[in-house]
Amino acid sequence: MGPAWLLVGFLWVCYFLNHADRQVVYTLFPALQKEFGFSNQVLGLTGALFLWVYGLCSPAAGIVGDRYSKPVLAVASLFIWSFFTALSGLSPAGGFLLACRALLGVSESIFMPVAATLIANAHGPETRSKAIALFASSQLVGVAAGGSLSGYIAERSSWRASFWLLGAVGMLFAIPLWLFLRSLPEHLRMDRPAGRGANWRDFLNLFRIPMLRVTTVFVAIATFSIFLVYTWLPTFLYDKFELGLAKAGFEASTFPQIGTALGLLAGGALADRLVKRWAAARFWVVVAGFAFTAPCIYWIGAAPTLELTRIASMAFGFSFGFITANQVACAYEVVPPDLRASTVGVLNLTGATVSGFAPYLGGLSRGTIGVDRLMTLAAIMLLGAGLAVVYGIYRHFDRDRRLAEA
Repeated sequence: MGPAWLLVGFLWVCYFLNHADRQVVYTLFPALQKEFGFSNQVLGLTGALFLWVYGLCSPAAGIVGDRYSKPVLAVASLFIWSFFTALSGLSPAGGFLLACRALLGVSESIFMPVAATLIANAHGPETRSKAIALFASSQLVGVAAGGSLSGYIAERSSWRASFWLLGAVGMLFAIPLWLFLRSLPEHLRMDRPAGRGANWRDFLNLFRIPMLRVTTVFVAIATFSIFLVYTWLPTFLYDKFELGLAKAGFEASTFPQIGTALGLLAGGALADRLVKRWAAARFWVVVAGFAFTAPCIYWIGAAPTLELTRIASMAFGFSFGFITANQVACAYEVVPPDLRASTVGVLNLTGATVSGFAPYLGGLSRGTIGVDRLMTLAAIMLLGAGLAVVYGIYRHFDRDRRLAEA
């Protein structure tokens, strides 16, 4: 296995921990409600606060990622977010936990721009979607492991132990990650920017690219939908089917992720194959993902039995994988190569900020209209996003792609 694929493997482990650390809190909502007296709205804020801070830090994170050593930034991000994960397990009160979630958002915001840029630099157009899809599959395993592990440990020991375990693993893994990144050939290591490095004017100019604006819209809507599922599906199943914490965490974390893992691999491979003959192929694969994701998220909320909910969750995950496998690669089709980390900062700014409303609105709707009705609204938004991508392909793609290559 060459260094380009080993790079994907090491970053895969980091992104696994990244999402496990995010997800661990959601399965523990009933336990946190009992210990700290959290209302439904505060439970929603626990998820929303992380995403809002993560999103607002993303512009600076993207610019920093384009200007400074990517190995240093990747290792520092991993170690610091793992520290705040472990610290969450020591929370004496709800406010302390919320502060740790906010600091987790700050420290995690730098990793994705750096990792995506390293992978895109190491892999050309013929393998880029597959490499990014394989890397992104780690978030699915991380979500499943974080959700299942936290419920299992909480029922047998303490909810705090999940934070301690994941935090310790992340801080220890920073050592082999650093040694590997320093051993890479210089052209893969990316210690220095290829050009003068990005600045705030470059970042703001990215918003002038029409097809990138379309991409930010569809990423924001897709991310809102997936975080609605990630955040509230465990509690939704806990309430609707009267499951235990471990069972609800397993059901909500495992079945969507199995589907998404398959969809990621299929969507990435399909896009890499089609793009050789069809320049806009990655965007069309995303359109197909939206067309099938919308009815699936509706059925997650509407299915009358746990068995049908599992099927809907897996189908939702599979079709969502087509979107996730290609969203970053789509953006890279229409932006200059030396602004790739800043581009991920743009996507994270809009995606995380908008998706932060998913856990909060889920908390509001739990005691009013119901989370299932919110999923119906998400289905309508997903259909609209797919139509926006179709419009962008016909109206803007060819011109923006030519300008990016100039």
